[in-house]
Amino acid sequence: MKKRVMWLMACLLVLVSLGFTAKAYAAYKTDYVKFTFVIKPKQKNTSTSTRYRQTTNRNRAWTVQLGSSEEGWMTYTRFWLEKSNGENVSKAFNASAGGPRLYNSAYSSASKQNVKLTAENNNYNNASYSCYGTWDEETAYIISGGQLLNRP
Repeated sequence: MKKRVMWLMACLLVLVSLGFTAKAYAAYKTDYVKFTFVIKPKQKNTSTSTRYRQTTNRNRAWTVQLGSSEEGWMTYTRFWLEKSNGENVSKAFNASAGGPRLYNSAYSSASKQNVKLTAENNNYNNASYSCYGTWDEETAYIISGGQLLNRP
């Protein structure tokens, strides 16, 4: 009887542990949320609605992929994360239309905050154009030493 109780407790412990592990991993599920922007002239900003970035790990990557741009194939648009008050919470980088998915780390000020994807024309000119793609404020990837790693 004692062995059976111990065996049941061990099974329960394993099940509870698996539940917490699955919940922690699900928190960093990559969503690839669609966006459509009209990029404004003279580098005026355009942004999405906010999403909650729950991590406290500044190296937990966020991502953007610029699927297409009216400006043309392989042209660039600049992207970064921002809080609703306009504070930048990541470095900006250029993504090319039709190019690869890009990953970037965020500043520690993005931890447990509502953030939005913000974009601007990488050229200071009078051009305005539409573009679309996907982004996620927090992925299951870690950036370490400038390299993208799978979630540990």
